[in-house]
Amino acid sequence: MQVPNIRVLFIRHGESIVNQDSSRIAGQSPKSNLSEIGKKQCIYLGKRLKKENVKPFAVFSSPFIRAKKTAEIVLKESNLNLDIEIIEDLKEFSAGDWEGELRSQVYTDKQLRLMNTLGYIFTPPNGESQRMVERRISNWFEDQILYNPKFLQDDKEKLILIFSHGITIKCMLHYILGFSDRFIYRFELANTGICEFKFTQEGWYPISINDHSHLKNL
Repeated sequence: MQVPNIRVLFIRHGESIVNQDSSRIAGQSPKSNLSEIGKKQCIYLGKRLKKENVKPFAVFSSPFIRAKKTAEIVLKESNLNLDIEIIEDLKEFSAGDWEGELRSQVYTDKQLRLMNTLGYIFTPPNGESQRMVERRISNWFEDQILYNPKFLQDDKEKLILIFSHGITIKCMLHYILGFSDRFIYRFELANTGICEFKFTQEGWYPISINDHSHLKNL
């Protein structure tokens, strides 16, 4: 079977307003915009990609404001005039009824024991499990990237930028790397952090996880 030769940058959005209050469960918060720090993070990332002469073949983004704005700022600072394809499956996981609630009130000892027992199949009330998130993003990636004829036109490596969210990207890492689901929450992923992979005839190759070196002077 023919497979594409691609390099993928999974990029978490810049810091958003909802990220500034760690006492509450953010969940999807689709209308939360970038904070001032978040905008600076995006500018730094864009300048880095420009310096590295990054030339994407395609750019995809979650429909949520903080991810779309991140993609827009990064492309602008990189002097890249490319269309951003909005993908519903790249959105953040849904915390359901818990969105906006205080962590201290939701995460009781009893609740944490249940979550620990069920692992990535645990589902918040009217929300999504990590397994559900992994399934939607990996299905999209396989259908629209790995099996898409436009990425199979030739053997030349094609760079893809994917702007998404913390938990969603971590679930994709679980799909790619096959580690224990207990590590999904233990991965650090900074705002505008990059997880870089290659996919060739030989399968997946990890290049970097949570690369945020562009923020060292921020």
